[in-house]
Amino acid sequence: MGVPMMTATRHTAFLTDVKVLPPKGLNTSVYLDINSLARRTLWAHGFMHAYALWLGAVLLAAIFFVAYGIVWWRRDRRGAALMGLSGIGALVALGLNQIVGHAAKELRPYDTLHHVLVLVPKANDYAFPSDHAVIAGALVTSVLLVSRRATASHRRGQLVTAMVAIDLLSVVFGLLLCFARVYVGAHYPGDVIAGFLLGAFAVLVASLARPIAYRFADFLEPTPLGILVRRAPDA
Repeated sequence: MGVPMMTATRHTAFLTDVKVLPPKGLNTSVYLDINSLARRTLWAHGFMHAYALWLGAVLLAAIFFVAYGIVWWRRDRRGAALMGLSGIGALVALGLNQIVGHAAKELRPYDTLHHVLVLVPKANDYAFPSDHAVIAGALVTSVLLVSRRATASHRRGQLVTAMVAIDLLSVVFGLLLCFARVYVGAHYPGDVIAGFLLGAFAVLVASLARPIAYRFADFLEPTPLGILVRRAPDA
């Protein structure tokens, strides 16, 4: 009798899942349009597969650390502290994403729409919001925040040029990662939009605590751990 009870429980749990979150028609139609595009662009499958799984996140992380390296090299300890605070915000966003996902219970597109093209291994978790999009939103927002701080007192020069280039790369890499997650069949457009906004929102909220982070960086500076927030003074 134990087996039928387990089966009934699983069936009941499945009935509480949501096939497509609103706007259902737009989510489904745009997803299918992008899936159709993927079928016609076989030449991009290898790149999009890698980008959707790991390459996009790696490139965004690299941009994040480049921005951190710039403020660190300039001995902007408060800029470095803001980057650290943004990193904490990104981790919080990922945690919140799990809570939201289990509350929304949206099934993956390939669990609802049959015969769609899927270019990545199928996951067993929920689709909304996208973890990758959360990372994208959090890291892009982090870079934009520190760039704004670093160039606040500059209108031109190498620093401004470098930070503008970093901003553009972060936005392009972030949006491409969101698109790639839909392209490979893993998410609806609404999943990546919500994930990106959640990541950005968490970092913006975390940035409100920057006075505390600044005081902590000021405390660290004269200690051996001060190397984390600024490079050593020239001899």
